Amino acid sequence: MKANSLSMVSGQRGEPLRLKAVSKRFGEVQALSEVSFSAEPGEVIALCGPSGAGKSTLGRLISGLDVPDSGSIHLGDRVFSELAAQQRRVAHMFESLALYPTLDVFSNVASPLRAPSHRGLFSSAEINSQVQAILAMMDIAHLSKRRPSELSGGQRQRVALCRTLVQSPSLFILDEPIGHLDAKLRHRLRGEINRRQRALDQVTLWLTPDTLEGMAVADRVIMLIGGKVQQIGTPRDVYAAPASTSIARLLGDPAMNLIDIWLKQEADGLKVLCNGERLQVSESFLARLKATGQLRLTLGFPPLHTRLDEPAAAAGLRGDIYTVEPFGKYTLVTVEVNGAQVKAKLPAGFQINVGSGVQIGIPVEHVLLFDHQSGLLIDEAAVPLHNKKVSEPNTLHSEA
Repeated sequence: MKANSLSMVSGQRGEPLRLKAVSKRFGEVQALSEVSFSAEPGEVIALCGPSGAGKSTLGRLISGLDVPDSGSIHLGDRVFSELAAQQRRVAHMFESLALYPTLDVFSNVASPLRAPSHRGLFSSAEINSQVQAILAMMDIAHLSKRRPSELSGGQRQRVALCRTLVQSPSLFILDEPIGHLDAKLRHRLRGEINRRQRALDQVTLWLTPDTLEGMAVADRVIMLIGGKVQQIGTPRDVYAAPASTSIARLLGDPAMNLIDIWLKQEADGLKVLCNGERLQVSESFLARLKATGQLRLTLGFPPLHTRLDEPAAAAGLRGDIYTVEPFGKYTLVTVEVNGAQVKAKLPAGFQINVGSGVQIGIPVEHVLLFDHQSGLLIDEAAVPLHNKKVSEPNTLHSEA
């Protein structure tokens, strides 16, 4: 057994996970389409995407509970997809929890260590020590004698998580492991679980619709939308340059602002319009828009760097205050531009009346350009502009 106190499983050597063009259909629904990725021993991979994206289906295919229609799954030199589920030894935490109702908390958590797949690996004393340690980490050691029916939903989720993490598997699959916990506990356990899993040699797949959670725990993030892998990268890279507007809508708190613009040639020159409103832009930014060769584009920029000015400032894009939401440490303001909405994350003391007219200051150094029709990130913006030297002002404005 590893000497590292963070590791509660035996020192089984980890192996890389490889998925090659894995597809799965249920009737008329194409749940997964040619999913391919790899994960190295000890790596924590967050599989993120909205409900129905195929995350749970992919977890079931890897653990052997379902069979792929095509493609293959490999763990090290073994063709994992050809092995029976019990031969794969995957520690799989299900979103449904699937606790044994007749066993108390301690016995539920200890059950995989007493199963035939772990026979001979641990003595009774070692099982007791490991179970008590993992229960203590989850703050439920005092519940060890209770049965699932005597627990709250959040407590049951922690029991299921303990039962998964205490194992000595080939790899870990955690399907929404902390989704039903309160925010404070979620934040603490996110760090604890991440630190623990990084100390192990096994691959950990963390399945979640919460991209903020996934980016906080993972070495790499896989964005899965509509059963297809849309982007793979480090949390930093995916956040800085989402590959499409579909991904951009899932990132951040709140998500990136996305506004559609039109470039229109008029008698006095090329103008930029957004929902019928004139977008005042600098000549240098207008040149960047023209360089794409497209007349319709989608601009993406984060609420954190969006600012609001008084109408007299005559800069940026005019809109009307739609909502003002004070959150204590910041104020979230939503501005409506003829039906489109733009969010600004402003200082806590910011005050303005709903219905007031304002100018939206759009931060040029943080703007990404997306193809209006496909929604894909345009190559010119693939390298985040905040990594470049930017000499022009922080807002789109007309140059005198």
